[in-house]
Amino acid sequence: MKGFGPKRYFFVLPAIIFTILFAIYPLIYNVVLSFKDVTAITLIQKNTRFIGLSNYKEIFMDPIFRRTSFNTLMFTVFSILFQFIIGFLIALLFNKNFPLRDVMISLVMLPWFIPILVSGTVFKLFFMDMGLINRLLLSFRLITKIIPWITDGNIAIYSLIIANIWLGIPFNFIMLYTGLKGISEELYEASEIDGAIGIKKTIYITVPLLKPVIISTLLLGAIFTIKVFDLVWIITGGGPGNASHLFSTYSYQLAFGNYNFGLGSAVSVIMILIIVSVTIILNLIRIED
Repeated sequence: MKGFGPKRYFFVLPAIIFTILFAIYPLIYNVVLSFKDVTAITLIQKNTRFIGLSNYKEIFMDPIFRRTSFNTLMFTVFSILFQFIIGFLIALLFNKNFPLRDVMISLVMLPWFIPILVSGTVFKLFFMDMGLINRLLLSFRLITKIIPWITDGNIAIYSLIIANIWLGIPFNFIMLYTGLKGISEELYEASEIDGAIGIKKTIYITVPLLKPVIISTLLLGAIFTIKVFDLVWIITGGGPGNASHLFSTYSYQLAFGNYNFGLGSAVSVIMILIIVSVTIILNLIRIED
């Protein structure tokens, strides 16, 4: 590399320019917008003045934002919890040799390869008042009246959680399955000699050795889940009556629905700070290990 001299830096220059233009600059500009009065009217009048923390004060007083915060918490916690548990159990199952294992792995990975637009549209059709789920439940007489999966403000967020769990299982599975493949079979054989059988092997051998992979899976899962937008927007659009908004969809609604770009930026900054906080906490746990 010494023979290249300064020319070697040209190899990384495109990546640096791309990062500055499409990551760093938009982030800084978004933070600046959150401290200004930027609406469709002020943009036309060219009067986008600095207003300090006023946008943040207004957001925290907004009942829709409080509902959005609760939705985001529920959506993130339950999605990650069940995605991880189901993905881990499937990974443990497929870590054993049995007929048609590779075919079944392909089926588990299927949700990962389907575009979100298609998956979201299918789930919307499933969850409609006279969609597939209600029809099946009615036909088997498990319910006597339809369940308003996405038309009831109290239920819609849980329907979104179900859809997101299905979409996130393949990621959790492949991460954990790859980690399991890195654990030597000799360790399991030695543990059996010491009397560790069944679930004891999972608790005392698998989980401790898999801890770095588990933390990485939870970290990436948290980042992906907190910023989910397309799935929610396709199925409910944040409705009914703003009842199923997450930070991402509410920020979009404020900015491009209500044309209040300052408030929309404030919500997105809060979302970014939460993601950064979760990342730091999980990384500290991994370092302490």
